[in-house]
Amino acid sequence: MTESAVANPARPSNRALWAAGALGILATAVGAILPVLVGVWQKQAGLQVDQAGFVAATELFAQVAGTAVFLWASPRWTLRTIAVAGLCVMVVGNIATAVSVDFASLMAARAIGGAGGGVIRALCMMSLAKALSPGRAFAVYAGAQVGLAAATTAFIPHFIETQGVRAPFLVLALASALGFALCPLLPRYSPLPPTAIRQRGLRSYPMAAVLAIIALFIFFTGQGALWTYLAPVGAYGSIPATGVTQALTLLNFAGLAGALGVGAMAHRVNPRIALLTLLVTEIISIVGLFNVHSSAGFIAAAGVFYFSWCASFPFQFTVIAHSDSSGRASAVVPAADGLGLAGGAAVAGVVLPTLGLGSAGWICAAASIVGITLYMLSATLSKMSSRLMHRSDTTDAAALEG
Repeated sequence: MTESAVANPARPSNRALWAAGALGILATAVGAILPVLVGVWQKQAGLQVDQAGFVAATELFAQVAGTAVFLWASPRWTLRTIAVAGLCVMVVGNIATAVSVDFASLMAARAIGGAGGGVIRALCMMSLAKALSPGRAFAVYAGAQVGLAAATTAFIPHFIETQGVRAPFLVLALASALGFALCPLLPRYSPLPPTAIRQRGLRSYPMAAVLAIIALFIFFTGQGALWTYLAPVGAYGSIPATGVTQALTLLNFAGLAGALGVGAMAHRVNPRIALLTLLVTEIISIVGLFNVHSSAGFIAAAGVFYFSWCASFPFQFTVIAHSDSSGRASAVVPAADGLGLAGGAAVAGVVLPTLGLGSAGWICAAASIVGITLYMLSATLSKMSSRLMHRSDTTDAAALEG
């Protein structure tokens, strides 16, 4: 019996895990194609680029609010009830987006849809954290997420051209409605004990969990600082536009290989060793991005960067899952990584005019190093806590036998 199994006695069934994962993928659909949707919203409601960006930001912040709602509801409601409520809000938000005609209505619609998506994503993460191998479960989920992003990014422009700008959200509303069929597969019990109602704030989380969530936020802040500006970085290195486009297209294959290929081994590899190894490959790729001057070199460097990022995430999730057996820390993952990506893009946008594009690479490298260091500390604290609990159980058993 693994350490994970001991930590999570109320483990969901395989059917429940697949259902939660599928619902999580539905909830990430909008986030996966946000860059494409910015252009859609410009056409649909005649928005300026900055206004469309505000709508996208509203989606992300609403998902954070949805995570908070899930944490409040999880000790009080069953997973089935929470899933039904979240899907209802998603359906309403997507239909409202399809019929929106101006900036204000789009903001309100995506605030509603994003909140519902945040609830479902948090439910998915908490469920995956209680799998027999959280890292492997998350690797499958992340692989599906990257695959969805690749497929929809390629398909959506043609779909919009033939069916109109409102069609994608009508399809999303229908997909969300079909998600109700998965709800009966979820557990009938509350994912948290009633005592969790009285536990609020950071103090209710183990220190290892707090460090792991901070590590996640910092790490994704670094990724967002560089990821957002990959195209300008390519232009800065005199890479032809076709080379940059090819790199951005092939990235998804590298990410898929990282999430499924390496991440699927998360149950066999020490997370700390994997995280350090992938940190090294990412640093090397960042150096390469700013020093190569050919399309092939840029494609290779960008591919290694995204591969390292996606391969690292399942191991990060393993550390987070082991840091808090209740699953609450894992439920915060979508909010923390979303805020990190948005914050990293904003920080880089502020410093780039003064320090140049190279600062995006420095921010990414520094944040990655700090984030992985905090993960190391979190994993160490989790292991120490597990040993202390084991010793306590052994002492109690000996006392009973005596």
